Amino acid sequence: YLDGLKKNTCYLQHLSEGTDDTARGWFLRLQLDDGDWAVNDALCGIHSTALRAEDFQVMAGRGASMVWSPLSNYLLYGATVDIRAARDAGLLMGIGSDWAPSGSKNLLGELKVAWLASREAGGVFGAEELVAMVTIDAARILKWDALLGSIEPGKRADLIAVNGQKGDDYLRLIEARET
Repeated sequence: YLDGLKKNTCYLQHLSEGTDDTARGWFLRLQLDDGDWAVNDALCGIHSTALRAEDFQVMAGRGASMVWSPLSNYLLYGATVDIRAARDAGLLMGIGSDWAPSGSKNLLGELKVAWLASREAGGVFGAEELVAMVTIDAARILKWDALLGSIEPGKRADLIAVNGQKGDDYLRLIEARET
């Protein structure tokens, strides 16, 4: 199944969970004594809620990425990551449902929360961008995009059917029910 994929290409790390300086400090520890960073395109920070705009710039500038779990963030910390700062830095982002006690039970549920969080933050992401975070962008983070994440010849595709024929296709997915 993984033929053609690079080995050891993504390091998924719970990073700077929380909203205080202690949580942010775990990211800052990645800065080396010479001022460089132990951050590269293999690093994917899960949550990263304590990070600031300059931290997202460091990550994006070195090709790192982030998995956003907004429901878990809100339930555990009362806030979520600064998605506008992450987007403005050009950080590659995926969406994940975290774990059962504080996350959505599936990606569709998390996608709905991400939509609401984006609206609350002033419309940071459109519906198509959010759907990309659970498809092609997630595959890019894992370095699996040569085989997964989009519907193209030679790729393994997962398809779903969503009711409706009018309106934005991506928003219809976000608003869909599990049935």
